[in-house]
Amino acid sequence: MGISVGQSELESQARAQLATHADLIADDVDAKLAERFDAITRVAQNLTMEEESLLGRAQPILNRQAALTSLFHKLYLIDSSGVIRATFPASGTGRGMNVSDRAFFQLTNRQMTTLVSEPFISRDENIPIVAITAPVFNHDKRLIGILVGTINLDERSFLGDLKNLTIGDTGFVGMGTRSGFVLIHPRRPSRLDPLSDSNPLYDAARNGEEGVTLAPMSDGQQRLVAYRQLNEAPWFVTVSLPTQEAFEPIRKLSHVMFWVAGALLLLFIPLSLRLFSRLLSPLQQLADQIKARHMGVLDAPIDVGGGREIRELVSTFNQVRDEREAARVELEQQEAYFRSLSERSPIGIVQTDVLGRIGFVNHAFEAIVGQPLERLKGQHYLKGVYREDQTQMLQNRSRVLYDGEVFQGQYRLYDARTDRVIWVASMTAPIETPDRCLGTISVMRDITHELEVEAELRAARTLAERILGVLEEGVVLTDRQGFVSFANPPSQVFIGNHASPVGSNLFDIVRVAVDGEFWGFDEFRKQPQVTGLDAVLTNMRGDSLEVELTMLRLENEHGADQFVFVMRDDSERRRQEAQLSWDASHDPLTRLFNRRAFTASLGNQLMQAGDHSAPTVLMVIDLDHFKPVNDNGGHLLGDELLRHIADILRSRMRQSDVVARLGGDEFGVILPACGLDRAKSIAESLRAGIEALELEQDGRHYGVTASIGLTDVRGDDTTNKAVMARADEAAYTAKSRGRNRVVVYGEEAMASPQETVRT
Repeated sequence: MGISVGQSELESQARAQLATHADLIADDVDAKLAERFDAITRVAQNLTMEEESLLGRAQPILNRQAALTSLFHKLYLIDSSGVIRATFPASGTGRGMNVSDRAFFQLTNRQMTTLVSEPFISRDENIPIVAITAPVFNHDKRLIGILVGTINLDERSFLGDLKNLTIGDTGFVGMGTRSGFVLIHPRRPSRLDPLSDSNPLYDAARNGEEGVTLAPMSDGQQRLVAYRQLNEAPWFVTVSLPTQEAFEPIRKLSHVMFWVAGALLLLFIPLSLRLFSRLLSPLQQLADQIKARHMGVLDAPIDVGGGREIRELVSTFNQVRDEREAARVELEQQEAYFRSLSERSPIGIVQTDVLGRIGFVNHAFEAIVGQPLERLKGQHYLKGVYREDQTQMLQNRSRVLYDGEVFQGQYRLYDARTDRVIWVASMTAPIETPDRCLGTISVMRDITHELEVEAELRAARTLAERILGVLEEGVVLTDRQGFVSFANPPSQVFIGNHASPVGSNLFDIVRVAVDGEFWGFDEFRKQPQVTGLDAVLTNMRGDSLEVELTMLRLENEHGADQFVFVMRDDSERRRQEAQLSWDASHDPLTRLFNRRAFTASLGNQLMQAGDHSAPTVLMVIDLDHFKPVNDNGGHLLGDELLRHIADILRSRMRQSDVVARLGGDEFGVILPACGLDRAKSIAESLRAGIEALELEQDGRHYGVTASIGLTDVRGDDTTNKAVMARADEAAYTAKSRGRNRVVVYGEEAMASPQETVRT
C-alpha cells in the first residue's frame, strides 16, 4: 500500500511539473509571437499613404524599420498583386518574386488583418519559417500592400533553444501545429515533417485539447506527456518524461522494503510457532478430556493445569456437567407432558438445554425448517441460525438464561442443505426450577413471505421518493379536489414554504397565470393532460416565478382521479433567449442596434413608405477626425468617445426612432414619419451635441465633429441600397464642404461644380 500510494503521489507530482513546464514554454512562445504581432501591426498602421508613394519608396521605408530587425529574421514589402517590392536586409534574395500563390498572402488578402501563417519552407533561403503578415491600407481603407516579417524557426531567440531542452535525464520538449506538422522533436531533426496519424495524443492536441496523459513509447514503455495549446498561433507544446524515470525513486524503495520484510518474516515465524505451541498445549489437553467425558470413557471430573482462564473454564465445565445430569433426569420426567401439549400447536416450538442443544421440536417447527426431529435433536441451536445473526442470538440467550428475561424479536434461520434463509418471529423464555435454569423454550412463526412483500413495497416507495427527491423539478400529487397528498422537497421552493404542503389545497397556496389569465384547478381538471405549459406561478411569499408546468392525470383501481403537477424553473431559459435576441441585434460597444437590425428596420420602412402622413427620413452620420483620437489617445479612449456619442444619439431620439452603429465611426438613424424639416432640425441638434463633446486624457483634450447626410424614403424605393446610397452621398458632400455640417440629398446646390471636381 505504501508503494502504491508513493507511486500515485510521484505520478501526481510528475504530472504537475510537466504541466508547469508546458505552461511556461507555451507562455514564452506566446509572448514572443505577441511581441512580433503587435510590433508589425503598429508599423503597418503607420504606413497609411497612397499606393504610388508606398511602392515608389518601398526599400527606404523598409530600411527605416530598425525596431523590427531584432524581432524578425527578414522583412518583405509586397504589393497588392503579390510581388515582393522590397526586402530587408536589402542584400537578400527574393525581390521581384511573386508570392500570390502562397497561403499567407491569400489569407491576408481575404481577411484584411494581421495574421500568423502556417510554418513553411522559404523559397529564397530554403529554411523553415513562419510569416507574420500585416495589411497596409491607403487613406480610403483600400489594401495597397502587405508587410511581412519572417521568423526562422531554427533561431535560438525563437524556438532553437527548445529542441535541446531536456526534462530530467531523458525527457524532452516537442511542438507541432494543429494542421499536422512537426516544429520541434529531438528524434526528428528535419522540420515540418507530418505528425503521426496513429498517435491519439496528437489527435487530441490537434483538436484543441489540453492536459497530461500517459502515452506509449516506441520501445513498448510508457511516458507522461503534458500538452498545452498556444494562444497566438494554432500550435501546441508537448513535454514528455518516461514513467520509468518518474517512478525510479519508488522502485528503489520497493526493493529495500521487500528484503527488509523478508528478513523480518524469517525471524518472526519460528519464534511465533514455538510460543503459541506452549501457550495452547493446556487447551489441547482440555479438548481431549472433554471429548472423553462426552464419549463416556472418562467419568471423573476434568482436571487440567494452565492459566487462570483455563482453570476457570474447567471448573465451570465440571459444574455445568453436574447440573446438566441432574436437570436431565427432571426433564425426562416432564418430556412426555410437554410433548403432548406441543405436538398439535400451529406455531413452531423448540426446546434446548442450558448448553444450547436441541432436545425437542414440534411438527410445526419441522415444517418451517424442512427437517425432522431425529436430525435436529442433539444439535446446537446456533447451527440452524444464520451466521450474521449468531452473535446477537448468543447475547439474547444469555439474558434469557442468566437474567430470566423473555426475548421477543426477529432473526434468520439457515438450511444449509437447500441454501434457504428463513425469517422467523420468535419469543424465547427460560425453563427454570426454583434454584436453577434448565434450558429455554422458543415459539416461532415463519414470516419470510411477509417480509419479502414488505421489503418490495418499501423498496418501491424508497426508490420513488429518492428519484423525486433528487429532481430539480417540483412534483406535487393531488386528489380530485386539489388537496396535496405528496410533495417532493424541490416543490417547497416553488410553493414558497419550508413546511410540507401535504393536506393543503394546492390552488389555495399558489396562483397560476397563463398569458395573463388565471388558471384554477377547474381549468386543469378539464384537460386530459397538460405538457410544457409556460406559466407564471405566484407562491405564498408573493414571489412570481416563470415555470414550465406539466399536469398528468392518474386513475387508481377504484376509478378515483389523481393529478401530478410537475413544475420546472423556466426563468433561465427565457432570460437566455431574450439575451441571445438582444446580442444578435445590438452592437456590444455602444449598445445601439447593429447593421443587421438596422437593415431589417429599413426594409420594413420601405414596405410602409406609403402608410405615413409624413415621409420617413434616413440619416447617415460619419464622424470627422476620429482616427487621430484612436492613434493619439488609444483605442480605449476611442471606444469611450463612441459610447458618449451613442448616449447623445439616444437622448435626442424618439421612442419610435431606430439608432444603430453601422461600423467603425459610422452611425445610422431611421426617423419614421418625421419629415425632412424636422429631421434636419434633429440632425443639427446631434451635430452640435457631438461637436460640444470633449474628453480629457493626460492633460490633452479630444473631440470629433460629424458630417451628416439626410434623405427621405420614397414610394418608388425598392431596395435598401438605393436609400443608403443617397444618404451616403449627402454625408460625403458634407465632408467635401469642410465637414461638421448637415446636408440633405437633393437640396439646391448640394455640391458646387468645384466641390464635385474635388470629390
